[in-house]
Amino acid sequence: MPDESGDMSSPSLRSPVLERFYLAAAPSPIAFVDESMRHPTGAGDGPAGQDVSFYQMAAVIFSHARLDAIRERLVDVAGGSYWHTNKKFRGTDVDRGDIVEMIEAVTDESVWNVIAVKLPLAGSSRRDLARARAMCLDRLVRNLVSGTGEEAVRGIVADNNKDQRLNGLDEQVVDKLRKTGAIHPEVAFTHGRMGDEPLLWSADTVSWAVQRNVLRDDVRFIEPTLREGKLTMINAVDGKLVNMKHPLGACAITRGPSSQRPGLSGSPGHDVASPPILPARYAVDKGKPSAPGQSVARDLMRQIRALREGARRRTP
Repeated sequence: MPDESGDMSSPSLRSPVLERFYLAAAPSPIAFVDESMRHPTGAGDGPAGQDVSFYQMAAVIFSHARLDAIRERLVDVAGGSYWHTNKKFRGTDVDRGDIVEMIEAVTDESVWNVIAVKLPLAGSSRRDLARARAMCLDRLVRNLVSGTGEEAVRGIVADNNKDQRLNGLDEQVVDKLRKTGAIHPEVAFTHGRMGDEPLLWSADTVSWAVQRNVLRDDVRFIEPTLREGKLTMINAVDGKLVNMKHPLGACAITRGPSSQRPGLSGSPGHDVASPPILPARYAVDKGKPSAPGQSVARDLMRQIRALREGARRRTP
């Protein structure tokens, strides 16, 4: 953080606003948030003929004391001041290797990673996306800040959206959670740009890697995070955990968040399944359209059907 001269000690952070935000949140961990989505296609190419569209938000939690060191480590992996995971994937084999290295660095440094996913999307209109975003952010924030003590997250930085109205809606979601007592009143929330804050690259990378698993059953990129048991995936509709394991994999159960880490109930129960001991079924598909996967999508569809059936039973 700032040295005696007042300069920012991490040269890759180019946002005095975020610097002040981190100082105010000390010593609590900071969560970094980014989104990804798949619009409805009408193709019906998912499980049971469903159209696999979704919206998700990913959060990566870093220790406050390690922010500067982690930032410089991510810049070293990127080889500069720019990173965008999807563009890396569409590059060379070396670029795709950089994604794996970035995931490994994020996994190594992160306290925890959380995904909130809404599947399917109601449609592709601006209103549909705004509703899905609000639902995912609500569920994500509740989970992130549920801990207590100095290890509890009290600062959240989300990637800035080009649509400033969506940024404003984000603020409204978090403000409502504070006012209703759903989260701690001292939870702070702000937006930042990936060009100013390399730590936001972490959420971009994790969100992209999970999307690969949802769309293609491709576990290769998110595998380090699953192997270390540092990922919780939540259905944004009802808050239930989503099974990340491959249907054909030989899977072991890993320990979920402790009472001092994010968790739906603070329980140290089993939250995430480890990846399979199987090679990926797809070759690298640079530039080709995504085909939906089966494992995660099926689990979400099963939860959605259960919700609908429960609603019908409660209706006179």
